[in-house]
Amino acid sequence: MSNPLLMPKLGLTMTEGTLSEWSIQAGDSFNIGNVLFVVETDKVATEVQAESDGVLSSISVQQGETVAVGTVVGHWVRSGEAIRNTETSEKAEKAEKAEKAGTPDEAVPSVSSASTSARLLATPLARRMARQAGIDLNRVSGTGPRGRVKADDVQAALAYAEVGVAAPAPATRLEPAAAVGIDLGVRSRPNSIRSAIARRLTDVKQTVPHFYLSVDADVSALLDMRTQVSDMAHPERVTVTHFILAAVGRALRDEPDANRVWSNNEIVAFSHTDVGMAVNTENGLFAPIVRGAGHVSLMELSRRATASVSGAKSGSLSGDDFHGGAITVSNAGMHRVRYLTPIINPGQSMILGVGSVNRVFRPDEQGQPVLRQELGLVLAADHRIHDGVSGLVFLNRVVGYLEQPMRLLVGY
Repeated sequence: MSNPLLMPKLGLTMTEGTLSEWSIQAGDSFNIGNVLFVVETDKVATEVQAESDGVLSSISVQQGETVAVGTVVGHWVRSGEAIRNTETSEKAEKAEKAEKAGTPDEAVPSVSSASTSARLLATPLARRMARQAGIDLNRVSGTGPRGRVKADDVQAALAYAEVGVAAPAPATRLEPAAAVGIDLGVRSRPNSIRSAIARRLTDVKQTVPHFYLSVDADVSALLDMRTQVSDMAHPERVTVTHFILAAVGRALRDEPDANRVWSNNEIVAFSHTDVGMAVNTENGLFAPIVRGAGHVSLMELSRRATASVSGAKSGSLSGDDFHGGAITVSNAGMHRVRYLTPIINPGQSMILGVGSVNRVFRPDEQGQPVLRQELGLVLAADHRIHDGVSGLVFLNRVVGYLEQPMRLLVGY
């Protein structure tokens, strides 16, 4: 009996997803817990695992295609059942549909036909790269399933062209350039999650009109307060990032017009002061959402942020944990960088890049040098939602809370 594989609903707000990668091919067997395919949304890539043992009998949605939640992406049969019966059933189903549509059976497309293979067996990214580089895909050897041309194949063909060496014929597998005595470095394929992150951020950078505002915030009082809080031996460890998340959340509460995003040619205003937090993991950079950052105490925010970091690193967060919020905080201060100019996360309208704390001398009111500790901040904003003035109003709200941190302990 043939069983359908469906595009899963990975979050409350998810309506469609991109099947970015099949981990197995038609005819392959799998066991419970094995990864079948990877689904990419605007926030995260998720590996879909098998819930029982079986065999993948057919694939209905190809890699790179975006379909609605609930769409059949493929079929499988339980271990021991004949795939032949499944294929016969599916052919009969196609023939029946064709007959109802008044189309002869011969007109039903087959994935093995030469014309369909030429049309389908290349990923959308590979087609775009080839088109931009003026490369004929028919002359590129595909290393994907059934000879599917992938982005790496186009990149390899470009590498051969740059050094003036003819690429191998499409009928042969494209070998590394080192095989012909050319040192182009060591190549490796990114995992599906890192690939999804790269695609999403590339798309945002190309389609969202970014503008940037930078300031220095005097955090001398904040660092003193953090030391005092730490000395209280509170069970929740409060970090500089937690103070920044609180300041951003309060600024969203004070400036509700900043708490908006651009979505499908409409402006969406949020009622909750949710803030994303960039977390570096072994699989790449993730930005889980800290809910209600502008309406909870500093200690409660610290607890929520710590749980989000732990979940991101262990991979235990769900799709909903990455959805929402108009802004993310990306703190790179531990890496000795004065300013960080970040890229806005998909679905949001701002991101705050945080640099390292720097000790500098500034003149006081009498013109005498005073040692201060300053934090470099860069706000990247979507010009469809914000302009220079509104962006500065919001950013200065954040700076005000950081320079007077006592305000973060009251009024929530």
